[in-house]
Amino acid sequence: MVKFELMKINSTSEKLEKIHTDAVAVILFEGEKPSGKIADLDKALSNAISETIRLGEFKGRLYETTSIFAHKKIPSTRVLLVGGGNKNEFDSRLARNVAGAGVKRALKIGVKKLAIYLEDEGRYEEIIEGVYLATFDPGLYKTKKEDAGEIEELTIVGKLNDETKKHAIVVSESTNWVRKMINEPANMMTPAKMVEEARIIAKEYKFKLEVFNESEAGKKGMGAFVGIAKGSEEPSYFVALEYRGGGKKTLGVVGKGITFDSGGISIKPSEKMHEMKMDMSGAAAVLGFMKIVGEVRPKINVVAALPLTENLPGGRALKPGDVLKSFSGKTIEIINTDAEGRVVLADGLSYVVKLGATHIVDLATLTGAVIVALGDQASGILGRPKSWVEQVADAAKNAGERVWQFPIYPEHKELLKSEVADIANIPPKKGAGVIAGAVFLQEFVPEKTSWVHLDIAGTAWLDGERPYLSRGPTGVGLRTLVKLMEGMERES
Repeated sequence: MVKFELMKINSTSEKLEKIHTDAVAVILFEGEKPSGKIADLDKALSNAISETIRLGEFKGRLYETTSIFAHKKIPSTRVLLVGGGNKNEFDSRLARNVAGAGVKRALKIGVKKLAIYLEDEGRYEEIIEGVYLATFDPGLYKTKKEDAGEIEELTIVGKLNDETKKHAIVVSESTNWVRKMINEPANMMTPAKMVEEARIIAKEYKFKLEVFNESEAGKKGMGAFVGIAKGSEEPSYFVALEYRGGGKKTLGVVGKGITFDSGGISIKPSEKMHEMKMDMSGAAAVLGFMKIVGEVRPKINVVAALPLTENLPGGRALKPGDVLKSFSGKTIEIINTDAEGRVVLADGLSYVVKLGATHIVDLATLTGAVIVALGDQASGILGRPKSWVEQVADAAKNAGERVWQFPIYPEHKELLKSEVADIANIPPKKGAGVIAGAVFLQEFVPEKTSWVHLDIAGTAWLDGERPYLSRGPTGVGLRTLVKLMEGMERES
């Protein structure tokens, strides 16, 4: 099973100037002078914080960090000033990111034990998540670590209740578990390996589990999934997990699980193709979410579908112009084999409907078009009805994960008209790429079923390091699903 490191987390009501640790990080905003507990700390340091601000060496700008040596004036070795930016704009997303920025700096200067103080106690969950996310190390197979830093102990300065602490740890550890899974090379994180992870989760949390190999999936009528899977020598699997917590609502989650995407016969350019190991980010996020479902046992039903395969140009591979019959019975003309994600998701969506899903979210690194539109700053969101889209968008906001809505107009259905089948997998000409992907997917969800598509192609993987995150996988989508699940449980 993919492992993640455990961090000791505690809290204290001790004065900042009395805490004994490697570094005390305090979050200050632009134009803000030390006050309250920070003023007391400043006094103990002979006004070193005030002087640093006065001299312009720290201005409180977003993600700015400055380290001050304590020179034995307090038990802690250092004080780390972390900029929170404009206080009026500080929200859950920025709380995570600012905490992460402080931790990234702490790691670089060798801090092992870190205390963090933020005046707003309502942000402690986000602070813990930010710390965990910042400590992720993408160098899984490096024999010599360039930076061996590790936060062994985190102390939240303030009143941290056990429920908040446990929830933050469960979500944070699951997110980093997902990131490690995504970061594994495709020769390690194969469909079979992901099935192994699903089996462990199902056994640990007593979920109902179904696993169909390529032959079994074909016999069940999953022609869309099998059509993509047959090009790879690596065994492919369709996985379904069920948790029954009661109530009338059933949340269906479907994750794109292409463990490596070459594009198939419509092969991709070689540049950056090595990053296509991350094309299973949606499925990984769903597995991580199911771990959290197992931990918190919500009073709603949750069903998940994971079509797991590679997309390769083998001798048996799908060809442009081929027609597939999906699990729903609808036929699909394949115009481009590199638009494979929506094809396998078609059977995934149909299957969670079969399992009784009343509300569905699918997560997929689906289109390059969403990167053109939004870059790596937000995921695309589309769906129906409006109330469900808004509910998922609100959950994303609460989770600190940005989404931006694209429309689906009735006329967009014309994009995927096929002369030989019910629907084509891409439009014959460029344009509205993000929308076309969603138009395709909605054909496999009954009108009465609430459905949202999250296109995470731009947000699942970062090409460069940020002040609060390492380069590579982000685990995006998991925390949105958690907030969504919690909201649905409150409504039930």
